[in-house]
Amino acid sequence: MNKVLLKTLFGILFAILSVAATSGLFQLEFFRSLELKAYDALVQSRGERTHTSNVVIVTIDEYTMKEMDYPIPRDKYGPLLAILAQSGARVIGVDDLFPTTREDSISQYQNDQFLFYHSYAPNVHHAIGPFVPREGDDGDNRVDLEAAMVLRQHSIPKRGEFNFPKATYIDERPYDSLVSLAAGIGHILIRPDSIDGIIRSVPFFIEYGGDYYPTFGASLAFAAAQVDLRTINVEEDEEGGLIVRAGQLEIPLDAQGYLQVDYAGPNDVYKQISLLEVLDAFAKQDANVLGMFKDAVVIIGPTARSIGDHNPTPLADISPNCFVHANVYDQIISGKYIAPAPYNTQIIFLALIALLVSIAAILLKLRWSVPIGIVLIAGYLWFGYSTFFNTGVVYNMVEPIFALFFCFASAMSYNAATEGRQKAQIKGMFEKYVDKAVVKQILDNPSLVKLGGEEREITTLFADIEGFTSMAEKMGPTNTVGMLNSYLTEMSNIIIENGGTIDKYIGDAIMSFWGAPISDEDHAFNCCAAAINMQRKLTALHTKWIHYGRPVVNQRIGINTGRAVVGNMGAETRLNYTAIGDSVNLASRLEGVNKEYGTRLLMSEHTYRKVHSKVLSREMDLVVVMGKSEPVRIYELIALADEVQTDATKKFLQFYHDGLEAYKKRAWKSAIDQFQQALSIRRDDIVSNLYIQRSTMYMDSPPPDDWNGVFVMTKK
Repeated sequence: MNKVLLKTLFGILFAILSVAATSGLFQLEFFRSLELKAYDALVQSRGERTHTSNVVIVTIDEYTMKEMDYPIPRDKYGPLLAILAQSGARVIGVDDLFPTTREDSISQYQNDQFLFYHSYAPNVHHAIGPFVPREGDDGDNRVDLEAAMVLRQHSIPKRGEFNFPKATYIDERPYDSLVSLAAGIGHILIRPDSIDGIIRSVPFFIEYGGDYYPTFGASLAFAAAQVDLRTINVEEDEEGGLIVRAGQLEIPLDAQGYLQVDYAGPNDVYKQISLLEVLDAFAKQDANVLGMFKDAVVIIGPTARSIGDHNPTPLADISPNCFVHANVYDQIISGKYIAPAPYNTQIIFLALIALLVSIAAILLKLRWSVPIGIVLIAGYLWFGYSTFFNTGVVYNMVEPIFALFFCFASAMSYNAATEGRQKAQIKGMFEKYVDKAVVKQILDNPSLVKLGGEEREITTLFADIEGFTSMAEKMGPTNTVGMLNSYLTEMSNIIIENGGTIDKYIGDAIMSFWGAPISDEDHAFNCCAAAINMQRKLTALHTKWIHYGRPVVNQRIGINTGRAVVGNMGAETRLNYTAIGDSVNLASRLEGVNKEYGTRLLMSEHTYRKVHSKVLSREMDLVVVMGKSEPVRIYELIALADEVQTDATKKFLQFYHDGLEAYKKRAWKSAIDQFQQALSIRRDDIVSNLYIQRSTMYMDSPPPDDWNGVFVMTKK
């Protein structure tokens, strides 16, 4: 079967399995909580939505409680309701409870006053607190119909069988006389989410005594919209949810009869005023304050934390429940509803995205598949946010990310299992004789494993131990191998640490280069830094070797920069990543030239031009090396430029450079003087002695007029 087709089929399989596995995983409570947090983030990021402007919250706050105590005396509550009604409030909702009073004179007086003033407020809706057993509750679930006959005048006739919560009795309700004065009744049952306790939805109806009672905010909305409660009907929709039809209103619910609360924004989007401030404004006949109730829907409710009628919402860690009722009223009147996207639509959408990610991951390289995956995830998140912002339809936000991750991981695992074997073979073959950087380049680009190569500028280094052959004869094979391995290991580590590629070991010699296979703009400097560190490391090894009775050895290093052909060369059955060319040969020749000048580190003028400002060096000579016809200027590499030098070294180099300048100008006597000054500081400097000899010779037998200072080497 075609390899691409096989991979595509596996990609489809991984997409299907990932979507199925994720769907099952997100039935667990922990993962559902992640999705709920993502929903909360959507609500928070949307900010304030379009909402009604006629909602006023009269708060029972700490200020009111301090002056009037709580519960608020009924002889004060009654006048409040009359004031609101006479100020033009369209609907008044009291999110507070008024049970039967005690049979004492004070309570009876307050109650009479309450009823008297309440009679001037015919548009007041009161709250009831139903008791609804939870699933699995083994208590007495028989229905107590004591309150049913009194409350029924404000109920909605039950039509059909739906899954609304069923109350067994009314835990708190207005007493009978108050019910008769009320314009409507709404329940205040609020059930926090069982996973994290946040209020995201409310039971729209509760069933009690064969009738329905709407949630408190809906009761106010029905009154404001002048809906006849007897005409309200409930139907199932095509997606398995419910639709409440109330006059011109259509209210979507989930299959359990809950309304998802579409919070308009922070609580301060609604006008708020303290209950005590309302009474003070009436006493002062403050028309500005009382005017805020004209055509308003007023909700009276406790906001003081000490009363305890608070719960968390997606927008607040703690919020008075009266604002939940205000938001329910607002969204019904505004027609703003939140509903999950159809399940089938979400599954199909997720499967398509997962398929794209899976196939991209399994067919494309990582540098393409990862950006494609990121773009798809970002696109989906933007789609989910914009859809929620514009329509209120909620798509799962976390589950798709998990599914796409599983797809990607599955595809990567498949690639690792099938293609990783081939890479392991390549790695095992090449890492034995080339640097890890080369291996990585070959793994990233297998086409490199061919005959041939490419031309590029590199800096080559040859290092060799002085007198190794005679030393090996004295030490014997075992000691020689141990010492050589120690030397090669330390030198190789320095080369690799400085970005070099080890080409080969030739007995006691090392060939390495910089600038390939990984491009390196500072290849010349990095090579010089490695060479200096190699010499210093060798000096440190001397202490160890002396301790074990081994001889002290020195090494010579030659460095050159130039263009060379680098790549895999050899037979198809055995390749070697190497560099060839005249520039490589010159580095090898310079390693041997050290013998003529008594030096340890020599570099060509081609390297010098690239590093002269970064290193300390001295010009040695203009030479023609063995096998070459063109002269090359050579330099001794001494140290890095930023390293501190002794005064003696500075004086030595100054005398040496002055002597060399005099030599080039044929000022033989001056040159001899300067070189002798240099020798007074460093008596063993072979180069200064060499130039004294040449200057003395030229004083007796001057060179021809076209002399250019070239010295022709006769040895390698």
